[in-house]
Amino acid sequence: MEKISVGGEAGGAGGAYSYNALKRLDNIWSNICTQPTGPQETQQIVSRVSGFSQDYGMGNNLVGTFDIVVCGGTLGIFLATALCAKGLRVAVVERNAIKGRDQEWNISRKEMKELVEVGVLTEDEIEEVIAAKFNPNRCGFENLGDIWVEDILNLGVSPAKLVETVKQRFISLGGVILEDCSLSSIVIYDDLAVMQLSKGDTLSSRLVIDAMGNFSPILKQIKRGRKPDGMCLVVGSCAHGFKENSSSDVIYSSSAVTKVADSNVQLFWEAFPAGSGPFDRTTYMFTYTEPQSTSPSLEDLLEEYWKLMPKYQGVSLDELEILRVVYGIFPTYRNSPLQAAFDRVLQFGDASGIQSPVSFGGFGSLTRHLGRLSNGIYEAINGDFLDTDSLSKLNPYMPNLSASWLFQRAMSAKQQLDVSPGFTNELLHVNFSCMQRLGDPVLRPFLQDIIQFGPLAKTLGLVMLTKPQIIPSIFRQVGIPVLLDWSVHFFMLGLYTFLSAYIDPLIRPSLEGLPSKTKFEWMRRVEAWKYGAGLDYEL
Repeated sequence: MEKISVGGEAGGAGGAYSYNALKRLDNIWSNICTQPTGPQETQQIVSRVSGFSQDYGMGNNLVGTFDIVVCGGTLGIFLATALCAKGLRVAVVERNAIKGRDQEWNISRKEMKELVEVGVLTEDEIEEVIAAKFNPNRCGFENLGDIWVEDILNLGVSPAKLVETVKQRFISLGGVILEDCSLSSIVIYDDLAVMQLSKGDTLSSRLVIDAMGNFSPILKQIKRGRKPDGMCLVVGSCAHGFKENSSSDVIYSSSAVTKVADSNVQLFWEAFPAGSGPFDRTTYMFTYTEPQSTSPSLEDLLEEYWKLMPKYQGVSLDELEILRVVYGIFPTYRNSPLQAAFDRVLQFGDASGIQSPVSFGGFGSLTRHLGRLSNGIYEAINGDFLDTDSLSKLNPYMPNLSASWLFQRAMSAKQQLDVSPGFTNELLHVNFSCMQRLGDPVLRPFLQDIIQFGPLAKTLGLVMLTKPQIIPSIFRQVGIPVLLDWSVHFFMLGLYTFLSAYIDPLIRPSLEGLPSKTKFEWMRRVEAWKYGAGLDYEL
């Protein structure tokens, strides 16, 4: 890593590549693992004051008053631009510079088109930011056979170009950017939220959007430092020298449960051709774990990565020129997405927990929810529905997201194994094989982290018919309490599917005549049915 030239770090997860940054992140991860369970003392970033802001005064360094201030620019710039396009006065605060990292984001064209629909990009700009295209895409599990699909995570998008393009659109629409300054505090009054920035400036806004990611200081205050329920650890590299480089791996497992440091882990891989050259390829190794004292460090995983990657890719390390080393930690919580905890403050993106617990990085979920959220926030601003209860309806309970929790638990290795080391690969292979037999309407949504009731019920039924002997092992792996909790979310998934498919069309025409607050609440409710059932997804 010391031999690799490292440019300026970008914001967001995976925006740093240096060894020092790896050690810093490992230190954060170690602190998470060793902290006690339950609430902790945290820094109080947000405070609430009764009365109006003019009664207290805001000082002499007031930069401006806005409808919305977005804190966190790497992904926040997308929502800020969508809101600016609706005519709102929007500012973005970013502690670094607003720029995308060098490492590409892998996504499908369908998800990119969602950025066009909300006015963030044009069709031509999509082509300009795509650095790589590749097909087919593989899912495989330890010599049990491979499943090949087309057009799943098959585009490599340049975050540097994409973020810069959206940033310029935001500026052209009248948006204000404040870079190299971080949020110090927020005081919420009856009429405004007043922010103090690290350089002494003051901003006031009707709504603050927290897009500062998994380690947002506001998020820490809300969760009171509570330890995450699960964690996805990711290491990898982008290297030059791969001869076979036309296809990708969406998920691949080359081994059963193995030991890394003092911990049992189930290791998975992803691999994608990189846009920097025909022989450049990015490979990721990742694992799911619970934060505990025996959990492996990122450096432990990286050492294991260098041992295993050559065999996985069929190439010697001596043949490769390492361009970048990448790594990240992605916490997940069972109670997601996060409900608003304050008036005039809303979490967005990774900070909201809207991403699937089995994915790492929230760009795909950002594109999926951007239209819903930008419309809902616009209505909240117009109607002045900025209290805690109203804002919580923008991040509602979604049963398909909660149901995904079982999958992370099933893919996590337990420290005391009550099942065979190869159980996870066997389970995943039979699931993917059944989904392939059931066809694209079942397989494709699942591969894009969207759980739907019909496809899930069909898959579970076919698994039980195809391999009933695996069911006792599932009970031992995930535990009865988790399965009982999951069954509630599975029932709610079915209910939301029914409500969205049959009740929504009946009541939607009558929503226009309702009082504005009631209409706002019902619009959010029918959106929750649709997105919570995964029915926003279309083939």
